[in-house]
Amino acid sequence: MDPLTQGLLGASFGQALCGRALGRRALVWGGLVGMTPDLDVAMNATGPMGEWLHHRGASHSLWFGPVVGPLVGWLLWRLHGRRDPLAAWIGLAVVALFTHPLLDVFTSYGTMLLAPFSDRRFAWDAVAIVDPAYSLVLVAALGLGLAWGPASGRARIVAAAGLALTTAYLGYGLVLNHRAEDLARRQLAAEGVTAAEVRAYPTLLQVYLRRVVVRRGDELRVGWLSLWRPAPLEWHRFADARHPLAAAARATEEGRILEWFAMGQTAAALVPSASGTVVEIDDLRYGFPSRPQAGLWGIRVRFDPDGRIEGRPQRVDRPLPAPAPVLLGQLWRGTFGLAP
Repeated sequence: MDPLTQGLLGASFGQALCGRALGRRALVWGGLVGMTPDLDVAMNATGPMGEWLHHRGASHSLWFGPVVGPLVGWLLWRLHGRRDPLAAWIGLAVVALFTHPLLDVFTSYGTMLLAPFSDRRFAWDAVAIVDPAYSLVLVAALGLGLAWGPASGRARIVAAAGLALTTAYLGYGLVLNHRAEDLARRQLAAEGVTAAEVRAYPTLLQVYLRRVVVRRGDELRVGWLSLWRPAPLEWHRFADARHPLAAAARATEEGRILEWFAMGQTAAALVPSASGTVVEIDDLRYGFPSRPQAGLWGIRVRFDPDGRIEGRPQRVDRPLPAPAPVLLGQLWRGTFGLAP
């Protein structure tokens, strides 16, 4: 999830587990340490593919907290004059680093929990990368804890309650996603569509509206389903191009990276140009109802009239299809059916 929410998570664990021993410093350093795995965004500077290749990599692996956390805790203990229990600082650092990837894996982006031993990406599609409901519960728990005093028993209890509630919320998101996929499969079965791959993905800011992607051979369908007010999906249908040029684009280094990053959820389209043909491949996990076939990002590969690649394939970050307030209104209406 977003770095601020990761900081809130680390601070909440600090308040719940180490508030008595470390006071306010448990919240401050729990929050700061909890955000540090996202410093891997510095690798974005290595090139257009840097974010896809390196973000949520080794710093988000399950071993990172248990191995690096004790060193971070020891350094913090030294920084604060060795006055506090070393175990409290080590425990704070280990938990803050370990829970960061555990939260990220509930989103759709993909987290390499086993890096560098495996580049497999894990994504449980429960919540969006920005979810105010999740974040605000932690803000409330931390605010009450600060008002009562971080070392107080009430502060630890309210922090633990906030963590329990947000964990249940993640589980609720998983249930909703499975329900969305089940409803989509039932609708497809009623239409006589069988043997289709169905995947649902959370959309921004809430847990109820899901983007559903259906793949059956070269045929693709994309629709949106609100679990707040379920209704039959209206499908946008298109084809995943299986042209030799699309295969050549996918075989490029950039194409292989995108396919791995998107965990196979891509679609290719051929666009004629004045100098040949352009192949665009999109990540279908993310997108807006007004532009269902296009993702938020992808790659573009140019071919000359003889089918040879011109230049290097380019990463494409698509602009928003409408101003942010308009898009937020669309998401609100798509979720709740009410005027925002």
